[in-house]
Amino acid sequence: MILRKRRQTLIMTGFIAASILVISACSVVEQANESLNYVSGATDYIEQISSAGAELQQLASDAVNNPQITEQIQTKIDQIQAEASEFSQLTAPAIGESIHENLVSYNNQLTEVVDQFETTIAEQGFTAENWEKTGIPDLINNINNLKDPLSGLGNE
Repeated sequence: MILRKRRQTLIMTGFIAASILVISACSVVEQANESLNYVSGATDYIEQISSAGAELQQLASDAVNNPQITEQIQTKIDQIQAEASEFSQLTAPAIGESIHENLVSYNNQLTEVVDQFETTIAEQGFTAENWEKTGIPDLINNINNLKDPLSGLGNE
C-alpha cells in the first residue's frame, strides 16, 4: 500500500513537472511569436515611412517650381500620418522596449512636425524654406536608422 501511494506521488510529481515544462515551452514560443510579429510590424512601418519620406522629399523639390504638386504633398502627409497612427497601436515585447521607445518618440515628433507643416501649407502655401524648416527628412532618417537594431531582435 505504501509503495502504491509512493508510486502515485511520483507519477503526480512527474505529471506536474511535465505540465510545467509544457507551459514554459508554450510561453517561450508565444514570446518568440510576439517578438517576430512586432519586428515585422515595426519594420514595415519603418519601410513605409522611409518610402513616403523619400517621395515627399522629391515632391518638395518639384513643388518649388510647380505649386500644383502641393496636393500630392498633402496626400503623402496623410499617408505618413496614417502609418504613424497604425504604428502607435503596436505593442513591443520586453526585449524590444528600448527600440520601441525610440520609435515611438520619433513617431510622435514626426506626427507633430507633419501636423505643423500641414498647417503651414494651408496658411502660406508650400515654400522650400518652410519645407527645410520642418526637419521631416531628419526624423525619417532617424526612424530608418532603427531598422538594423530592430532586425536584430528577430534573431534573438
